[in-house]
Amino acid sequence: MAAMELEKNDETLKKMSSIVEVTNEAKPKKRFNFWTAFGISICTSGSWEGWIASIAQGIVGGGPAGLVWGWVFVSLGVVVLAASLAEFASVWPSAGGQYVWATNLAPKKYARVVSWFTAWLTIAGLWLGALSCGMGVAVQIQSYVASASDYTPKTWHAFLINLACMVCWIVVNIFFVKALHWMNELVLVIHVIGYFLTIGLLTGLTKDKHDATYVFTNSEKYTGWDSDFVSWSVGLLSALYAYFSLDAAVHYSDEIPKANVVVPRAVMLQAVCSAVSTFPFIIAVVFCIGDTAQVLASPIGLMSPFTQIVINGTGKVGISIFLNAVSTSVAFAAGFDLWAAAARSLWSMSRDGGLPQRFGKLHPKWDVPILANLILVPPSIVIYMIYIWNTTAFYGIMAGVLVAFQLSYVIPVGLCLFYARWNLTLVKGPFNMGRIGWAVNALAFLFGCFMIIFMSFPVYYPVTAQNMNYTCVIIGAVIIFSTVAWFFYAKKNYLGATEFIPAEHPSTHIEAGKAE
Repeated sequence: MAAMELEKNDETLKKMSSIVEVTNEAKPKKRFNFWTAFGISICTSGSWEGWIASIAQGIVGGGPAGLVWGWVFVSLGVVVLAASLAEFASVWPSAGGQYVWATNLAPKKYARVVSWFTAWLTIAGLWLGALSCGMGVAVQIQSYVASASDYTPKTWHAFLINLACMVCWIVVNIFFVKALHWMNELVLVIHVIGYFLTIGLLTGLTKDKHDATYVFTNSEKYTGWDSDFVSWSVGLLSALYAYFSLDAAVHYSDEIPKANVVVPRAVMLQAVCSAVSTFPFIIAVVFCIGDTAQVLASPIGLMSPFTQIVINGTGKVGISIFLNAVSTSVAFAAGFDLWAAAARSLWSMSRDGGLPQRFGKLHPKWDVPILANLILVPPSIVIYMIYIWNTTAFYGIMAGVLVAFQLSYVIPVGLCLFYARWNLTLVKGPFNMGRIGWAVNALAFLFGCFMIIFMSFPVYYPVTAQNMNYTCVIIGAVIIFSTVAWFFYAKKNYLGATEFIPAEHPSTHIEAGKAE
């Protein structure tokens, strides 16, 4: 028995040595900096652009007051959640992100399996997030054409636009990866200029505005739920969508000098800047929102409600398309960042034995994981093809994006709150919350769980096959896939995050997470 155990340990150590060797060889160049990380954070959160792209559900769930106060609630929750993630990124800056944190924060006995499921929830969120950006670009382009002509949107047209977006993402992320820095720099400029232009033109040209009482106290609901609280809660999607991905910049850590300082700073600034800047934007839009029922009932009301709001307020189709095009351009750019982040997560997983090691190799010339980028293509085409025949099912799949993100955040936060803070000696990184860390973790955990529950609720009641929220389907599919892959492959080959942990014990060598 002892001999068998010794043989098993020797085999494990050999695998660990092999994986660590690959990890050490597969180090990309330090080609990005703080502004890249900050640009990625802002771009993939969407901020005010993400809010206007998802405003329909906020209008349906809570109306004007729901949009305003829902933003305040979600912003407070996101800030404490971002602080928790930034603290982890400061100790363990890695392309693996959440699964690396989970490995270090979980009990030794469960570290591998917990980090495995966390990894696939993270990858699902990033990958589906990129696809949702492509669909956002597609339907917005269609709404612009429909607003300016007698064009009738076709689902196969959207499919082709999505394919075009995906080809662009792949080409840049393989052959022109350094362009991501300049693209995100440009997005920051567009983001700021578009912010002031949109507020100025919308408020300046809209003659019939609501009063403050309407903006801050008028609640409306079109969901069919008897409970105002449930209706308001499902309407929080528009606010949460404006923050979308809090972790995208984390997955570029291997390519950023002093990532343990730069990445946490970008994550926190993303949350704080978006919270502060988007609030007055929302107030300005709600003052000019007009008749919400009329907005939702328009031909493009559910595709791009903000386009209709600007048209109603200004009477100018051209101005509406121009202002909304800012949101479209940011969504297109976010697709580059999220696709690359998903590929980097897969690449990191392969270095740790979660995938065949060929997916963890960098191309000698382009210094990118080509196979990790290309493996995302076939399932992406399948997902996009669903939209041609069943838009309800497709949007149901997209609804799982936010829940996948929140689950990947809640797991490491919960591990830290309920286990690591009390049972492990955690060495602090440059960014840490000191004595209040446990309270911040607790608030972040409660907020994340709340959003997971209500982002999984059907928006409309009574529930039918057409209006059902299919989040449970996509999350269930990820869990089933992860479970099958665990028993058939990972249980034997995956050793957990190896970048910061010695072979003998996870969660005990935190000092290694500090960047030089």
